Amino acid sequence: MSGELHDFGRAELLDVEAIGQPGHRRFRLFCRGREGTASLWLEREQMEALSLAIDQLLAQISGQPVLRLEAQTNLPKPPGAPSDFPEQPDIAFQVAQLTLGYDEDHDTIVLLAAPLVLIERDGELVAPEEIEPQFAVRMSRQRAARLSSHITGALAGGRPRCPLCGQPSDPGHVCVKQNGFHPVELN
Repeated sequence: MSGELHDFGRAELLDVEAIGQPGHRRFRLFCRGREGTASLWLEREQMEALSLAIDQLLAQISGQPVLRLEAQTNLPKPPGAPSDFPEQPDIAFQVAQLTLGYDEDHDTIVLLAAPLVLIERDGELVAPEEIEPQFAVRMSRQRAARLSSHITGALAGGRPRCPLCGQPSDPGHVCVKQNGFHPVELN
């Protein structure tokens, strides 16, 4: 993949999916636009941050609060990629950085993504300090809100999270916010 910006224009298809079993899942943002198809691979934390950033931007644009539930159960799983989405898209990379913005002239949300690139410096592999986006897509406010909702649904299908520290509540979880101890109830 070259270092040029691939501008997909207004998305024909833009959604997310979680692939694999909880604890071993990968997250993908998939897109179809005027440049073809793209698969952008994200970490769970990046997905959470993207959903929150979308909701914050939508609230800022509309001047109205966007309500986010902290504890959500039984959320519908997003549909995933359609059957005609190619196994080998035109563009595919692990995302290092996402940027979200608003284009007032066209009333669209703009998403930019830069790939994870490692360079060798002093015998170690490191990420460069500045990276340029190589993917751009525009979406309507409605599509952005649906994307945020689908991200929340994809994330909810994983391991349950501790309500205090946010870490996976696997058996034997010791919450750092409780200093490793559980409160004792007095009768």
